[in-house]
Amino acid sequence: MGLELRRDEKHNLRSKWWYGRYMINGKRYFTNLNVEVKGKVPQNIRKKSDMAFECSRTLASAKLKELIAEAHNHKAAEKHLQELYELKAGESLTQISISDIAHVKFLPPDRRGRSSARDEAQLVVMRDFISFMQENYPAVTFVSQVNRIMAQGWLSSLEAQKNSARTYNDKMYVLKGFFERVGSEAGVIRNPFAGCLAKVKKTVHRQPFTQEELTKILKHCDDLIRPVVLTAMCTAMRRGDCCRLKWESVDFDVGFVMVKTSKTGEMAEIPLFPVLRAELEKLPRTSEYVFPEAEEMLRENIHGLTWRFQKALTDAGIKNTHIANENASQRSSLKDFHSLRTTWITMALSAGVPMELVRRVTGHSTVEVVLKHYFRPGREAFRASLGKALPKLLTGGEEEESLDLPEEILKLDKDAKSLKPEEVVKKLKALAKKVARMTKAQKAAAVIAA
Repeated sequence: MGLELRRDEKHNLRSKWWYGRYMINGKRYFTNLNVEVKGKVPQNIRKKSDMAFECSRTLASAKLKELIAEAHNHKAAEKHLQELYELKAGESLTQISISDIAHVKFLPPDRRGRSSARDEAQLVVMRDFISFMQENYPAVTFVSQVNRIMAQGWLSSLEAQKNSARTYNDKMYVLKGFFERVGSEAGVIRNPFAGCLAKVKKTVHRQPFTQEELTKILKHCDDLIRPVVLTAMCTAMRRGDCCRLKWESVDFDVGFVMVKTSKTGEMAEIPLFPVLRAELEKLPRTSEYVFPEAEEMLRENIHGLTWRFQKALTDAGIKNTHIANENASQRSSLKDFHSLRTTWITMALSAGVPMELVRRVTGHSTVEVVLKHYFRPGREAFRASLGKALPKLLTGGEEEESLDLPEEILKLDKDAKSLKPEEVVKKLKALAKKVARMTKAQKAAAVIAA
C-alpha cells in the first residue's frame, strides 16, 4: 500500500502521474492521484532523489492520505445513509453502476426541452466520463463512490484536450446535473462536481455578410445546399431548422413560414418573401421535409454541410472567415452558416424594423440576446443607419427637399392650360427630378395622400 509509479518492461515511466494503492474494508483500490512526477526519477522510489522529485512525492503522499480519509468518511456516511434510508423508506438504496449511467433516463433536466440531438450530445459526455473512470479508477464501480478528486481529474483531462470554455462548461454541467438528479437515492453523499467553477467564456461574435457577399455565396453553392442557404438568408433560421423544415410549416396561402425553433422552443413567424416562395414552389414534394437530402446529411454527416458551405465561401473569394482562439484547439468562426442569421438581423434592425417584429421572426425570447449576439453592423452600415435616423443638423448632411407630390401635380394641371407645350415639358422634367430625389418614405406617403 502507498505511492506507485507506472513503468514499462524496460522500467521507463509509462505515465507522468503518481498513483496510489490502498484498501478500504477489505477492498483494494488503485487510483491516479493527479499529481505530476517531477525531477529525476530514481530506479527505486524508496530511494531519495532531487528536490523536484521529493516535492512531487510529498504532494502525492498528501493527496493519497486525503483520498483515504475521504474514502473512510464516505464509507461511514454511506452506511449511515443506507440505514436511515431503509428505516424511512422500507427499502435499500439503489446502487447505480457507472457503466449504466449512459441512458436517457439519467439525463439531467433540460430547460430547453428534450430533443434527440440534445440527448445524444449529453449521452456522449456521460460515455466519455465512463471511459475516463474505467481507465483511471477501475476499482470504482458505483456512482456513489465517485469523489471530488475524481471529478477534478476528469475536468483536468478536459483542459488537457483544449476544450473551449463553452464546451468545458457544457460537459461539466451535464455531469453536475446528473449527480444532482440521482441524489441521495443512489447513495451520493455529496455531489462531487459541487463547487466546480465554470470557465469564463470569451465570445467571438459572428460577423454579417455584405449584400455583395450574399450574391457571391448563392452563385457558388452546389445544388444541395443552395436552397437551404437561400432559406437561411430570407428567414434568419438556424441551419438545423432550415434542413428540418417541413412542408406543413410553409403556408403559401397566407405567405408565412411557421416553425418552432429547435434551440429555444419558441414559435417563429416568418414572412414568405417572393424570392424564397419562387424557390420553394418549384421543388418536388417527395418527402415531409422541404429539403430531404439536406435533412439526411444533417443526421448522417453534419460535417458534410459545413464543408459544402465553407467551399462556397472559398470559391466566392470571402476571406477572414476564422480567427485563432488561444483557449481552444480549433479556430473560432467569424463568418459561417450562422452568420446568415446575424446578417438578416443586422440588416433588419439597421433598416428600422421594430425589435418586436425581429424577435417574432428569429424566435428569441429577450431583446438582450438579439442585441448582444446578433446585431453586428459594420462601420459604414452603422454610419448610414444613424445618418438616416438623426437630424441633418447633427450629421452634417443636406436637408431633404420637401415635396408635396399630389399638390405639385394639381398645380401643374392647372397651369398647363396657360403654358406653351415646351414649358409644360420643362416643368414635367423638373418634377421628375424632384420625384427621383424622394426617399422611399416620402414616396409611400405620396401614394397614401393621392
